[in-house]
Amino acid sequence: MHLFRYTRWDGTQNVDPFTAEDLMQHIAEDMLEDGDLRNTLRRMMQHGAEFSSGRRMMGLQDLLDRLRQARERNLDRFNLGSVFDDIQERLENLLKTEREGIQRRLDPNMAGADQPPSDPTSPNAENAAPATSDTEGKPGAEQSEAGTPRPNLPGDNDPMFRDIMEKMVRQRLEQLDHLPADVGGRIRDLREYDFMEPEARQQFEELLQMLQQQMMQSYFQGLQQSLQQMTPESMQQMRQMIHDLNQMMEARKNGEDPDFENFMKKWGQNFPDGIKDLDQLLDHLQQQMGQMQSLLNSMSPEMRQQLEDMVDSIFQDQQFQQEMANLGRNLQQLRPGFGQQEYDVNGDEPVSLQEAMKLMGDLNSMGELEQELLQSIRSNNTSDIDTDEVGRLLGEEARQMAEQLQQMTRMLEEAGLIQRRGKDWELTPRAIRKIGERALQDIFGRMAQNSIGDHALDRRGFGVERLDETKPYVFGDQFFIDSQRSVLNSLLREGPGTPVKMKIDDFEVYRTETLTQCSTVIMLDMSYSMMQGGRFQAGRKVAMALDSLIRSKFPKDNLWVVAFSYFVLTLRPEMLLDSYWVEYGGGTNVQEALRQARLLLSKCSGTKQIILITDGQPTTFTSAAQTEDSWERSAFRRAPRAMEETLREVVRCTKDKITINTFMMERQRGSSEFVRTMARLNQGRAFFASPDEIGEYILLDYVNNKRRMVR
Repeated sequence: MHLFRYTRWDGTQNVDPFTAEDLMQHIAEDMLEDGDLRNTLRRMMQHGAEFSSGRRMMGLQDLLDRLRQARERNLDRFNLGSVFDDIQERLENLLKTEREGIQRRLDPNMAGADQPPSDPTSPNAENAAPATSDTEGKPGAEQSEAGTPRPNLPGDNDPMFRDIMEKMVRQRLEQLDHLPADVGGRIRDLREYDFMEPEARQQFEELLQMLQQQMMQSYFQGLQQSLQQMTPESMQQMRQMIHDLNQMMEARKNGEDPDFENFMKKWGQNFPDGIKDLDQLLDHLQQQMGQMQSLLNSMSPEMRQQLEDMVDSIFQDQQFQQEMANLGRNLQQLRPGFGQQEYDVNGDEPVSLQEAMKLMGDLNSMGELEQELLQSIRSNNTSDIDTDEVGRLLGEEARQMAEQLQQMTRMLEEAGLIQRRGKDWELTPRAIRKIGERALQDIFGRMAQNSIGDHALDRRGFGVERLDETKPYVFGDQFFIDSQRSVLNSLLREGPGTPVKMKIDDFEVYRTETLTQCSTVIMLDMSYSMMQGGRFQAGRKVAMALDSLIRSKFPKDNLWVVAFSYFVLTLRPEMLLDSYWVEYGGGTNVQEALRQARLLLSKCSGTKQIILITDGQPTTFTSAAQTEDSWERSAFRRAPRAMEETLREVVRCTKDKITINTFMMERQRGSSEFVRTMARLNQGRAFFASPDEIGEYILLDYVNNKRRMVR
């Protein structure tokens, strides 16, 4: 029993890399069924592959599914309604600080109290008894309930001074009480407000600077260093940069050539490295500014208005706002469709404004990556996929998967298994042999289990191939001596000692076998009925296996493949992996296929055979004149003489000593009688097999006919 332990991906694991051999095995299996390299590579790119080792290569569809799942998780996770919560909280804190500071100036004993400060303008304020403390009336520092020390001011005991102070306090508190409820309105009014408490003023300035930095960094990634302090000087530089950028975009719209190089010399430090031209810069701006626009599009109308008011309130420079508006308009004209993304974010987890803009950026990037993956699926080309972006959005495992997909065709090309043919790929001869070997392995693998059709011959004698068996030497034998056995025979007869004295009877020689030269034509029926039930695919698989067998073990043999339906086509072995030549319908012309096979074999010596793979009897034939030199190329569909003319051709093959072995993939009575008649005339064999068994019969009979032991 095997035990497996699964852990969450933490970035330290590696996706097991596949090899060119793994890929080739899968391609071989797929092409033996389909026969189209383009479709095979497309399926592997899209859906991955299961390797014999048990590992699985992910495909583009897997990456696409992961991407869509990640997007749905983000949409179901966050709550855009909370984007102003942290800003509201900071505003409430600084307002509380301001109120406490005001109250300390009016009534030091109330400073720091937990309850809200009383309004000095209320009727009860005048009648309220003054708070007392242990330090009242004593010179020196006064102490509030919160313990905040406050020095005595020179005018504390001056009634006029206190009247002025109370008037100022009432004005400030009235301003604070009438602040708008929305974030944008509060920031706008507080910019006009004269803080009395320095700490509150500092908190507001920090909040304002933080929001300005966040807004600008969302538009122009790379400004972190130059926006450490949002000073008037830095804002002036920012306005000038956006003005120059707008001028360059206006020039592009007018058909002019913008001075991009000088612009980048002046402002390039504010943009990421790697931007080489204006188009790349516009793509970057579209991505960055799209964050804010997508956030606005995804908000409710009320929240959208709040965000727009807030942006207006933090940048009160009218010229700057105008330049930003021009920038958005120019980008929309140069990049149609900019800012149209809208997302239904409906989760529960709070998110800050900065996090919300980052979320919008990630969702926009996911949309762009989705289009890249879809385009890769359509074009069957992964070279344009940004694997770094895949890793950023989906994690390290997904990045490794994407890189492996990009390496797939390059790995096969470097291994010498595929090569370019125009815009498509084609198999190399080496790959074709590997596919044939795969077919051979598949078919012989089943033979090892059930040994279908094993008709072994046992003849020994003169030959060209040495066997492992030995025999006593007889005069006339080839002197393939087994030296160890021969010396051992002498020692057994004479006993140990030197020199070793050997006699003729001590010698043993290896037995040999003779291999005859064989020329074979595979006649592959591609009529309409053969396309059903996997019959044609089985026949094609057998032809590939035979080709591999002959190339590897019997290089002096000849093999042709003749495909036929209503016409006849002689194929090169590598064409078996294509399907463009397949044309079924119009009848089954066995007679013309036999004639062309006979002409091919007439040029060969040695054993000659035709392997006919079909599922029915002839339905058409080709007429012939009295001499074969004037053979007429006119076919007659379903002529009554089709079977008769076919049997005449069988007789001609028999006279030329060509054996016809027929593998019938159908058991109908009419077809069976035709095959039996042909076997009687030719003295060949007739087999009735299913698509699963046909390869076992053909290959095993071929090998046995090759071996002839001569006594």
